[in-house]
Amino acid sequence: MAVKNFKNKGLIAFLLFLIIAIGFLAYQNARDFSQLKGAFDSEKQELEGELDNVIKDYQSAIDRNDNYTLNLNKELLKVVLLKDTIKNLKTSNYSLLRFYRKRITTLEEENKKLLGKLDSLNSINKDLFTENDSVKGVLTKKEHLNSRLSRSNRILTKKVASAEVLEVEKVVIDAMKKRSSGKMTTTYRSWKACGFKIQFDLLENKIIDKGSKPIHIQLINPKNEIVAIKGKVKLKNGKRIIFSDFISADYYNKKLSVMSFIKVNKDKLEKGIYKVNIYVNKIFIKKSTIKLK
Repeated sequence: MAVKNFKNKGLIAFLLFLIIAIGFLAYQNARDFSQLKGAFDSEKQELEGELDNVIKDYQSAIDRNDNYTLNLNKELLKVVLLKDTIKNLKTSNYSLLRFYRKRITTLEEENKKLLGKLDSLNSINKDLFTENDSVKGVLTKKEHLNSRLSRSNRILTKKVASAEVLEVEKVVIDAMKKRSSGKMTTTYRSWKACGFKIQFDLLENKIIDKGSKPIHIQLINPKNEIVAIKGKVKLKNGKRIIFSDFISADYYNKKLSVMSFIKVNKDKLEKGIYKVNIYVNKIFIKKSTIKLK
């Protein structure tokens, strides 16, 4: 009986010990799990924070670099997906944190290289834009200068062309009749006129070449018909005209008086205004009129 009681007490003591041991182990495991979970959560948050920084860098780079938005968005999507993967990790996947930490470290290194290249490209682009603006400024100045030179050349060409034109002044037109004595006198009667005397001065011109200068004169009646046709000539502007008289004047850069006499058939003359056009060096220079009664 005493032996039996002893055995019972021994069994009870063993069970109590076993319960205490299991309780202790359960407590220790719970504490270790709590510590492990805390470390897991802490490292998860740390990894997510690092990825947030990478995401911010990419978003900032996208805002600054419109030309590279497509490539940056692809890289940004990779980082966002990785962050979502880490966020959904359970405590049982603790061993995966090391793997993802390595991936994040690699991403950060790639991120630094990529953003460094972008900064370098941006710097180059800024230099190119500055250089481009400078070149544009130089080209604009050259264009303005060329424009001014072209305008000056056109003005100078016109002045030279104008200077090479022989001017005419003091144009006097007289209708002439012949008296019985043979003397020629002026008249304003169309039925008495047998010719037209046209007088004018070629003005002094120091620039034009000296020498023989062709002068063509048109006499036009009130019906706008050429009177006393002598021939045709092609002007410098390409136009062809019929003329009533031709004179070759010896010009030596000084004022020269010129006279033309155009004989007409008085029977074909009529009342009205007669026009005279004067061409020197095949260029139209002057016109004048006379009225016959």
